Amino acid sequence: MSDHIPDPQKPASGAEGNWFGFTPVDPSDKSGLVRAVFDSVATNYDLMNDLMSGGIHRLWKDTLMEMVAPKPDMTLLDVAGGTGDIAFRFLKKGGGAAVVCDITEAMVRVGRDRAIDRNILSGVQWTVGDAEKLPIAPRSVDAYTIAFGLRNVTRIDEAIKEAHRVLKPGGKFYCLEFSHVVLPVLRELYDVYSFQVLPFMGRVVAKDEASYRYLAESIRRFPQQADLAKRIEAAGFGAVRVRNLSGGIAAIHSGWRI
Repeated sequence: MSDHIPDPQKPASGAEGNWFGFTPVDPSDKSGLVRAVFDSVATNYDLMNDLMSGGIHRLWKDTLMEMVAPKPDMTLLDVAGGTGDIAFRFLKKGGGAAVVCDITEAMVRVGRDRAIDRNILSGVQWTVGDAEKLPIAPRSVDAYTIAFGLRNVTRIDEAIKEAHRVLKPGGKFYCLEFSHVVLPVLRELYDVYSFQVLPFMGRVVAKDEASYRYLAESIRRFPQQADLAKRIEAAGFGAVRVRNLSGGIAAIHSGWRI
């Protein structure tokens, strides 16, 4: 393991598509590169999140669902949620119906298999689609969630605009994402973990160091909490709020569709 911890320059707002982790790319190539990563990690996706968060992602998702506050008459759209974690929580908490949309077919297959294993045979619709061009009718869902997916899209602003398009007036947007640590001491420890420990565990446990290194790098490329909040507001959302989790290791951004 190297002692070097990268300190990348932040891409300009809206220019995330020019980067695949710390590697400059043509924006037209990024979605294919991201799809290849998740094709690779699909069967180990829960393990990946456990490694990246120390298992705390499960508590973060529970917090997200508390904020969504599912009701029987609600329809949820969960984007980049191929393995079904958010949709399953939504149904368990009393939600009406969930639509899961993921750009990676392998992830959707894993989610469908998990649903069958849990005897969840209705209430969830599975579809393959791009967050920037959702195969969903306008003003058709009550809540939109995207958990650990927004940092992987090519054009973040386009994905947020699509969320606004598909939500009913008064609907709610929620983004749970690895974010930027706000406590200096924790930030240093997290950097060591992300760039030295995590890729090593990816190689040893999942036999895939490169994908895990990209995932760590993609977190550092993601906008700061306040910057993302401004971009959500610019897409037309109101009452935008940020809730830091575990000192900013993750954050939930939310806003009302007005």
